[in-house]
Parts: sequence; structure tokens; C-alpha cells
Amino acid sequence: MNQRDIKKLAPIQSLVQGELESLESRLQEILDSDVPLIENICSYLNDRPGKRIRPTILFLTARSAGSRERDMVTAGLAIELVHTATLVHDDIIDDHMVRRGKPTVRARWGSDVATLIGDFLYSMALSCLAEARMFDVMAIISRVTHEMSTGELMQLQLRRTLDLNEDHYMDMIDKKTASLFSASCECGALIGGEKNGHRNKFSGFGKNMGLAFQIVDDLFDYVAAEADLGKPTASDFSDGRVTLPFITAFRNAPEQARKRVSDLFTADFDKKKHWGEIVNFVQNYGGVDYSLRRARDFADRAKGHLMDVSSSPERDALFVASDYVVERVHAFCK
Repeated sequence: MNQRDIKKLAPIQSLVQGELESLESRLQEILDSDVPLIENICSYLNDRPGKRIRPTILFLTARSAGSRERDMVTAGLAIELVHTATLVHDDIIDDHMVRRGKPTVRARWGSDVATLIGDFLYSMALSCLAEARMFDVMAIISRVTHEMSTGELMQLQLRRTLDLNEDHYMDMIDKKTASLFSASCECGALIGGEKNGHRNKFSGFGKNMGLAFQIVDDLFDYVAAEADLGKPTASDFSDGRVTLPFITAFRNAPEQARKRVSDLFTADFDKKKHWGEIVNFVQNYGGVDYSLRRARDFADRAKGHLMDVSSSPERDALFVASDYVVERVHAFCK
């Protein structure tokens, strides 16, 4: 995690610092293995962890309803394991060599090992919940893994679809990304006993926050420098994935400009020669501005779901978190 993210997340995560520390300890504990390969890979994954945004919003939701810490941490652990598993599998599907500034599991150990480690992480998530007899949470996690798999398959099916429309894109990212944010908040509300608002309100918050998060992630390709991201830019376009910034620009552009990028999309794309041209196309025809507006709209909708929930430091921190997922794009602007 870069220093800018640490600074912005600190006020949000300070309220659940104890839970986050317990999460890290539990991760180290359950991923400890007497199988050297598993031990090495899990240590490698934990060496440079992500932002823990999903467990954070789960903890904040649960705390706002007075949950017990042990149940919160177990649920957060399961969410983080599922998230990590999806990243490992995504890097296989997308043939990515770098994530968080270092080689992916697929790049270092190969696709076979990466596939099995992803499966191992999924199984650990369910095993932890079963051991704690948290069967209601397990039902949510099982449902969301199905939704995420459906979203990934949709993305594969729609790859190289140049004229993808916005509705299809939204449906795909809802399943692929927003569903896990939604499940994180729903699990938190469930664990907390729903004393501070119905779980559907928190689920709706998470869904809209997740939609904003993915749109901004897709914007990074067109506004961020590769060194800052810790992963390659141009990967969506070169892999044939059409995201909202490009969808918007392609919809707005005149025929001649659309023809030019269509040729680049279907021909042999050369990142060094052509990526600057694609970035200019997306920026000049409104892809960046429109996508940022949509992300802000979803962040506002997220907060709207919790307006009737009693005010508390944790609820207010969720509001700040929904703004954070949009505002982080400004730190990466070229």
C-alpha cells in the first residue's frame, strides 16, 4: 500500500485497528502450513498485503451494531481470503505478471500452482466459517463466490466486444466486484444482530461502494502512471476488456475516430506505439469525466442507503470510505 493510501485510510481504519490487527494475526496463523510450497506462497502473498478495505467495511458495519470481535474477525478473515483467491485466479486468466509491484503467483510459480493456491484460499475461507459454526455468514460467502464466478465468465464472454453497452458493463462489475463489497457489509450487519439498521441497507451501501470502486479502478488505466499503480497500464485494452471510460468515449466519438480505434483494437496492438493514442481518445471524448461522475454518483447512492441508520463514528467512517474509493483517483492523475 502506498503512503497516500495509508494516510487517507488511517482515519477510517483507526476505529477498527484492533480488529485489523487480529485479522493479520489470524491470517498468519491459519496460512501457516507444514507443506513448504503452501507456506512459501502464503508468506509471499502476505508480504505485501492490500488495503484490507473489504474487512474494514465489514468491521465498521458490525461495530455499528455492537458485534463480538471474534465473530467479526472470522468473517473478515473469510472475506479477505476470498478476495485474495480471486486476485490469484484473475492473474491466471489475464496472464498478468505483476501485482502490487512484484511478480504474481502465476508469474513466479506457474498457472498450475496459482490455480491450486486460489482453490486453497477459497477452501480455507469456508473452513474457518464452518469451524466457528457461522453458517449464516457461510451462506453469504457461498452466494457471493457464485456471483463473482458468474461475473468473471461474463467478462470472458464479452472480451473483444468493442461495442459493449454500459448496462452490460454495469451488470458485469456488479457481479464481479460489487458483490463482495455488498457481502462484506451484509455479513457485518448480520453479525451485529441488525440492531442498527436492516442488513439490506448495509448490503446496498456495499454494492454501490463496490460499483464506484471498480469504475475508478478501470479509470486508472487512462489517468495513472504505471510506476504508481504497481501493475501494468493498458492491460484492459490490450487484453480486449472494454470498460466504462472506453465505452463512453466510443459512444461519443465521431465515426472516423471510432474507426481508428476499432482498427487498433482488432489488429496487433503495440502498447509503445499506440497506447498514448488510446488514452487521448478516451480523455478527449469524455470517457474519464463521465466515468468519474458515475463513480461519484454511486458513492452518493451508497451513503443514501445509510441515511436512516443511527449516527455513530463507525457509520460516519463508512461515509468517508465511500468517498475515499472515488477520491483515490486524484492521487494517480498524470
